[in-house]
Amino acid sequence: MEKVDDLTREKLREWQMRRLEIKDRIQSHPEQTLELSRVLDLMDDEHAEILSQAEMIRSADVNAAAPGAEPAPPALTGACTLHLNVAAQSTEDLRRLLEMAVFELQQQINTMAPGAQASRGGMSGSLGEYRFELSSHDNA
Repeated sequence: MEKVDDLTREKLREWQMRRLEIKDRIQSHPEQTLELSRVLDLMDDEHAEILSQAEMIRSADVNAAAPGAEPAPPALTGACTLHLNVAAQSTEDLRRLLEMAVFELQQQINTMAPGAQASRGGMSGSLGEYRFELSSHDNA
């Protein structure tokens, strides 16, 4: 199962990089906005497919390991923790909010000073809202 998760993470990372490149192209070439927006729409379908494949594989692994039994959630351990709450009116809005939250979280992680205790963030708007708290228990 860990191998599948790594593969899914890699696919999502690659997908995200391509998406950011297209958004950069929209910024630098406004005359291509309509064409590139269609590409972004297709990429949303690709994103859903990646997640769907990962979920099907995860479900197959769980069913093969213990048919009929509820899987126990893995224990959370680590030097950093994240609590994220997202509320949206539609799945499309949820996708967009998650993209924005991930972008903001990446910025917070990149600027987080060693030994920092917590960082909070969020956004509220027409798509919905998200709030997060990023905590570090790292002594380094």
